Amino acid sequence: MEEKLLTPKFDKKAYIRARIIETLDDLDIAINMWLAGRSRNSAGKAFGAVKALLSALVTKNLDKLNSEWYIKRGYSAPSHALKGISIDLAKIGYTEVEEITNVALLLHDYQYNGFDPDFSKYKTEDEVLHDLTLTIKIVLQNIKKWFPEEWGKELETLYNLVLSDLQKLESKR
Repeated sequence: MEEKLLTPKFDKKAYIRARIIETLDDLDIAINMWLAGRSRNSAGKAFGAVKALLSALVTKNLDKLNSEWYIKRGYSAPSHALKGISIDLAKIGYTEVEEITNVALLLHDYQYNGFDPDFSKYKTEDEVLHDLTLTIKIVLQNIKKWFPEEWGKELETLYNLVLSDLQKLESKR
């Protein structure tokens, strides 16, 4: 179900749809990597899912964000700007993105640093799993309402796959 990712300058709807698919795909990969014992890779995929989600939300709301930077670069949700992007999106009604962005940034940090006491905010895998699960649940609770115009049978199928795999993850806890 891979979508060709173009710039939203050519096809805004296709770009948003591709980013939604990327979000759901990355969440599912994060779950399955965790189940396979790859916690750091799992954290990285969860971060990627949030980044793709913010990109889709920015692109959908370019008119409300009303900034030249968003039109030129912000639609791609660069990693260094995610905190500010989440604040701007919260201001226009997507309040949950601040929390998942903050958690995704912690997961991104964990991906690179593991449990290194000099760098990591996490001390145990249970803490990482808590944040991973929290991120996935918040995205799944909101993604349909954030993208009702884009939602369809294909996205519903992918959504249900992620939901099913999340239930597997939770049963292993």
